[in-house]
Amino acid sequence: MSDPAADLPPWAERQAAVILAMLQAAVEAVREGHPADRTLHAQFAKNKKYGSRDRRLIGDCVFSWFRWHGAVGELPLPRGLCVAWFLDGADWPPPLRAILRDLDWPEPEPPPLKDDPDLEQRRQAAQDAFDLTLPPVEDWLPDWWRDETAHLGDYADRLKEHVHRPPTWLRVDKARRETLHDELLKDGAEWAGPSAPAAYAFRNPGKVHRWLSEHGDAVEIQDIASQQIVRVCDPRPGQRWWDACCGGGGKSLQLLDEGGRDLDLTCTDRREGTLKELVKRGRRHGLGKVRRYVLDLLKEPELPNIEFDGVLLDAACSGSGTWTRNPDAAWRTEASDVRQMGRRQLAMLDTVAPTLRAGGVLVYAVCSLARSETLDVLGAFLSEHPDFTLDPFPHPFDGTDTDGSLFLLPGAVHGDGMFVARLVKN
Repeated sequence: MSDPAADLPPWAERQAAVILAMLQAAVEAVREGHPADRTLHAQFAKNKKYGSRDRRLIGDCVFSWFRWHGAVGELPLPRGLCVAWFLDGADWPPPLRAILRDLDWPEPEPPPLKDDPDLEQRRQAAQDAFDLTLPPVEDWLPDWWRDETAHLGDYADRLKEHVHRPPTWLRVDKARRETLHDELLKDGAEWAGPSAPAAYAFRNPGKVHRWLSEHGDAVEIQDIASQQIVRVCDPRPGQRWWDACCGGGGKSLQLLDEGGRDLDLTCTDRREGTLKELVKRGRRHGLGKVRRYVLDLLKEPELPNIEFDGVLLDAACSGSGTWTRNPDAAWRTEASDVRQMGRRQLAMLDTVAPTLRAGGVLVYAVCSLARSETLDVLGAFLSEHPDFTLDPFPHPFDGTDTDGSLFLLPGAVHGDGMFVARLVKN
């Protein structure tokens, strides 16, 4: 262990105070049910003096605390932040060293655990380094999550899925992959390989922004798991598809890219602004036209007067598969929220099902791992709609056979967790 006050720059203590203030504001916002990232964006908007490096460090500190909230939440914020930072296995920047100095804590060497997901080892290392006792690993996520994810196997293994922060994934348009591939790799991008040919990852946010700025007509931010949903859809030229909950349109653009200009695509969402943004993005990429209109699947909507070959329902959900990126969401979500989302998702499936032709494909996807939003919804839909059956498809990463449904786990794909099911109308 070293002296945290050694070579401490004069600005470190000021920035430490800012970090703790921002963390306090985020904690209070989450207690009221508001996302931590929105709170940070609002704070940054009020304080233009913070540069990109400052914002990045502040964000890293805040989300480190929430990532390990189950372990450190009972500690005072300064202590909890230092323990969380240690559990992340990161080097100590000057502001964190300033906090250690104020706590009269020595600066422990980062544990050699950065790539080791053994949470009990991390817990023991933190207890030894700071001479304190942390809650058992089994208590590091909300109690309800244990039951909702029992289908995924060992609980300790399930906890590991939420430890490592995934990189930011870009999706590159099919027409530009060959020309941009070498340039992306030279710039430090990680290519997912032939099993996910459009996916390239960066861990440096600055490079992500530069690629979006310089190649916005060819690349989009889209998580690697999300990209696989469209591969499960397998759209073909000339088919008629409906992206029924298109949101920002990432999968819509990919459907057009994968299905070709002859794909007849209808996009709906309950928010008009997102549909307008989709059109702008599509024009930027030179993709085909889309039929679009505002539609709320939960309010007895007037359905498209089209018989579709395929429908993608990427339904709104609790988002437990994205806790690696949004760890505060774990502490804003109750068991009742998850069950309510499941009922809403089933209602959406009931709404879109009649629009498919015989032999048409219905793809249901959620960025959730909870049983109430995945297996339970699928089972209830199949029992109520005997004209639909699961449609087996090859696993998009390894080509193995599936029964027609699949969980993509965060740790396995180095991205978000998702569930997808492909059904065919008989």
